[in-house]
Amino acid sequence: MNNTALITNLLAGNFDNVGKILESFLGQWWGPLIGVIAAAAAIIGVTVGVKYIIASQSGDEQKIKQAKNSVKGVFIGIILVFLITALVPVIVACFQSWFDNDAQEFLSLSLTVL
Repeated sequence: MNNTALITNLLAGNFDNVGKILESFLGQWWGPLIGVIAAAAAIIGVTVGVKYIIASQSGDEQKIKQAKNSVKGVFIGIILVFLITALVPVIVACFQSWFDNDAQEFLSLSLTVL
């Protein structure tokens, strides 16, 4: 299904296929999306590493402090990407079981997230 079908189902109050549509989206786009994000993180990591090396060679304390903050930001971003990669499929599975009115499966998946 395409995006217009998703919007039409949501506006009509028809939640039967929403979980299946989200799973289909994850199946098609999740891997490539994470690949692009990982490539961007690698490029940013190299850029920040070069910035840190240049700052440490210059001896300017302000530039070194900025470079260290940039390195911390990159590490926090990478950790967030890993968390999102792990949690989004579980959350979508929770929504699908909720939309399918499978309370027992929804409860067990929700407890998995927590």
